[in-house]
Amino acid sequence: MAGGSGGRAGQATRLILIYVHALVATGVVRNVRLIAEALSDAGHDVAIVTALPGGEGVAGVPHHALLPGVMGSRLREKTAAACALRRYIRRSGATLMISAGNHGHGTVRAASIGLRRPARIYRISNDLERRASGAPGGWLARWGRHVMARLIADDAARLVLVSPTLADTRAFRAVDRGRRVVTIANGIDAANARSRAAGPAPHPWMGQTVPVVLAIGRLAPQKNFMTLLDAFARLRAHRPARLILLGESRDDARRRLLDRAAILGVADHVALPGVVDNVFPWLAGADAFILPSWWEGSANVLLEAMAVDTPCVASRSAGNAAQLLDDGRHGLLVDPDDAGSMADGLMRQLDPATRLRPGNRIDAFSLNGVRAGWVNLINLMVTRS
Repeated sequence: MAGGSGGRAGQATRLILIYVHALVATGVVRNVRLIAEALSDAGHDVAIVTALPGGEGVAGVPHHALLPGVMGSRLREKTAAACALRRYIRRSGATLMISAGNHGHGTVRAASIGLRRPARIYRISNDLERRASGAPGGWLARWGRHVMARLIADDAARLVLVSPTLADTRAFRAVDRGRRVVTIANGIDAANARSRAAGPAPHPWMGQTVPVVLAIGRLAPQKNFMTLLDAFARLRAHRPARLILLGESRDDARRRLLDRAAILGVADHVALPGVVDNVFPWLAGADAFILPSWWEGSANVLLEAMAVDTPCVASRSAGNAAQLLDDGRHGLLVDPDDAGSMADGLMRQLDPATRLRPGNRIDAFSLNGVRAGWVNLINLMVTRS
């Protein structure tokens, strides 16, 4: 439900706001919908608040957009959104606010300065401090992220981690001693995923004799697609293959990736179709899926690939990828800075004689635990408020 003023927000005494920058096709947003639906079904008064308008919300849950549209830069958007969110908080009388993804935490923190209510819950969806060895970014950027993590930790009524690996974040260690850290790992409705995967192949390359490797994610340094291109070029030196990268870019990242593919001599075998609403036919149609990220929290897209039994290759530093793949028993783990190892992993997963499929591993990560975790947490906090 796009637009609107939040419906019951003005009258609610126990309104719960869920904030995310925009309702775009990302794993964070899929979890926003899941959380909103679970809390609404449990009888809570919920509203989704975003900086930008548009996107798919949740039936019966109001969606309020703070800004009229995209601005010149993400920094301008976040600054304007923080001011607008502060005004909205005061009007709404909300009891709790969930900041659902890392890109919105700064906005929520700035909007809440000096406010006791609503109590803030920060869902840590990614590695804030980006600790992977070799990851992009200098010491100054890492220091800035550490400071932001400390500010969030100090402000949080609860920190919800999507992976136990995130508990090792330096800024969260003192919070953990204060018993304000909760882990609610991501999950997926595997039956629904398989149902949504049905239908014709979404790309002409799929279903052909040349195998297709698929990667999904924002075209950003975090996702490590440059190393993936190097690995793909090495793979192509030994066997035919094609690579599809699905994801959005708000800068010149797409051009830079295509330029790199041209330099490597693989441009004709790489496609960047952009963002799609339903990733499951793409995952089911791919011969292998790769998650080469420098860092993650708990990558929804890896769960999605596992749900349709696509052979997977994942970076060891991609959040809880090792846990999801059971330390390599249900997919291959590689170092994110090693293009050769990445190419070898893809080679193995494209070969029917050597590939490792996820099988029924996805059954350990159902949505029931995610829903129950959020409902139990919110019930407890509302009772105490």
